[in-house]
This record gives sequence, structure tokens and C-alpha cells, in this order.
Amino acid sequence: MTTIFVHDNDKTQTIHCSDGSQGVMTVSEESSAPYYNFKFYSHEHPGFWVDQDQFHDGESVTVKDIQSDDQFQLKFV
Repeated sequence: MTTIFVHDNDKTQTIHCSDGSQGVMTVSEESSAPYYNFKFYSHEHPGFWVDQDQFHDGESVTVKDIQSDDQFQLKFV
């Protein structure tokens, strides 16, 4: 499982992971609730999004990719 270190706010920010990889989290509000989009600079991890109900400290997310399933955990800093 890869831990993603992220600030608890609704702003675009650089994210750091426990495996040393980095990326960016953007926030889109296309509907009534915000969505948090995670993209990684390397192709080590697939991108994914969570809604506001899933965006909290300790949340675990499984992302199914063509090659494998990646597991992430959000950690607020």
C-alpha cells in the first residue's frame, strides 16, 4: 500500500508518496460536491479521483489498472 501525503484543503497541491513518487492533486467542482483528482508525475501509479465523502485521513482506495491493482491510503499532513 502506498501512502499519499496531502493537505486537508480544497486547493491544487503537490502530493508526496511513501514510495518517493510525487504528483499533483487538483480539485474540480463540476457538480455540487468537489472531486479530488490525483495524477502522478511518473507512470508508476495510475491516476484516480475521490469524492468529498472519500477524502479524509486514513481513507484507503483501490485503483484497478490494466496491469495490476494499486492500493493507496490518504494521510493528512
